[in-house]
Amino acid sequence: MRVYLCILISEKNIKFLNVLLNSLNNIEIPKNYNLQLVFVMNTKIFFCKNTIKKVLNKINYSILSCKKDNIPASRNIFLKFLKDRNFKYAGFLDDDCVINRNWLLSMTKFIAHQKCDIVGGPQKHQVKNEKIKDYYEILEPNRFHGQKIKWVATNNCFFSEKILKKTNFFFDEKLSAYGGSDQLFFRNFYKKDFIIKWNSFALVTEQYQIGRECKSWFLKRNFRYGYSGNKIDEKIHGKFSSIIILSKMIFLLFCAILYIFFPNKKNYLKSLFFICRFSGRFAGLFHYKPRKYI
Repeated sequence: MRVYLCILISEKNIKFLNVLLNSLNNIEIPKNYNLQLVFVMNTKIFFCKNTIKKVLNKINYSILSCKKDNIPASRNIFLKFLKDRNFKYAGFLDDDCVINRNWLLSMTKFIAHQKCDIVGGPQKHQVKNEKIKDYYEILEPNRFHGQKIKWVATNNCFFSEKILKKTNFFFDEKLSAYGGSDQLFFRNFYKKDFIIKWNSFALVTEQYQIGRECKSWFLKRNFRYGYSGNKIDEKIHGKFSSIIILSKMIFLLFCAILYIFFPNKKNYLKSLFFICRFSGRFAGLFHYKPRKYI
């Protein structure tokens, strides 16, 4: 059974590369599996191939180049790579993660037993400041094992070859600065009645990042979720998007106010996050454009 896994290597995450590669070396691979990793990176950091060659000694791999400094464009290079190949499953992982040893087995068993087409899994976060754990807990989606969902993130996802054979979807490269291209991409499959489910046991762990251990990063991220949400709704709902966006803004504001009436630390954070997302959507109405991806 042939499986391809894609990992985008970014300049900012080169410092995590050794740990990532060592975790990939330790993935349990059954004898009947033909696993191949596909690394996509900008040409200016092609020197990383030396590290990959040195550390990754148990799994076959390919390295593809991307001339654009654009995450959706890099993902599309992988999709085009898959179009000419026969495979059973494929997936995406992030370059700042540690992959659980049983990840591959968990994903392949889940997608077969649950009879679904696309699977997403959780990403835990290494933190040193205990207070930040609450921030991540609130930021991440709360899903149960086997739950049907509308989209997954490319930091931990797995899919059947048939979703590419029966469609011709690609990641929207215009969303590179806004974020949310993965959400839009998988929402397209959801609209076509492909089954997407959540596998709570296929775990990856995001490596410690000091820049994310402060409240301001979480506020900016929620603000970004707001304005990228507008862009996604515009793409999905077309002429009805204005109504959808307005209804979601009202919902976010309502939730922000509601949590204030039940005061505790987590509810305070939830309220603050909802306000940030509302603000992001409000800014999006006036065609706000971020300077860079948050």
